[in-house]
Amino acid sequence: TGPRRTASSVIPLGSSAWPPRPAWRMAEDAVKALEEKGLLTCTDVAGYGEAFAKAPAQKRLVVFTANTSGSPATSWCPDCRRSVPTVVDSALSGGLPLTVVGVGERDDWKLDARGEDHPFRAKDGLALTGVPTLLVIGKDGKEAARLGPELEDEEKDAEDVRQLIAEAVDKVLA
Repeated sequence: TGPRRTASSVIPLGSSAWPPRPAWRMAEDAVKALEEKGLLTCTDVAGYGEAFAKAPAQKRLVVFTANTSGSPATSWCPDCRRSVPTVVDSALSGGLPLTVVGVGERDDWKLDARGEDHPFRAKDGLALTGVPTLLVIGKDGKEAARLGPELEDEEKDAEDVRQLIAEAVDKVLA
């Protein structure tokens, strides 16, 4: 049997690496590793303010995803299912603390079913325009870089997203 080509490599048919592991499966390993190192915080809309206030003033990543719990493993949004695993992996490989924030149910985020402004979309708040959105927090505890529409781009694969994150983190370190 011949090799099968994937986006990133050639994997011989019948090998233990075929079929390639989906991004969410690989993210599960990274999530466990982040948890073991005490580098992962998951929260929701109601808990975000407290989680942000408790976080030490240090470099870290905050990603907003499409669910109610802040879990990095589930989402109603296809862009989040594609990009969040790479964010998780990037946090682990960089040794950066990661806070995952669930923005709520789809109707609350997209349609404002509550009849009010979503607190994360408010212009006087975070002014998020979509999910996923990644904030790179600097040593001073303030937002130093933001990736939003870049993470929603269907043309970008995991390596492209990883590179975007690395560039944003590098800018903070410079």
